[in-house]
Amino acid sequence: MEDFEFECWDCWETNYIKGRPKGFWTTTHYELPGEWNCWSCGAVNTTPDD
Repeated sequence: MEDFEFECWDCWETNYIKGRPKGFWTTTHYELPGEWNCWSCGAVNTTPDD
């Protein structure tokens, strides 16, 4: 697992989202959740595609 940083669209607080490797042999491709809640304000955010 690896942590990725994203900013909330509503309060601009930094959130750390855990990503899982897509395969057991790769360390460059991670699967992230499509939506997550901000820990600070509770707003629903979407993970960018890139």
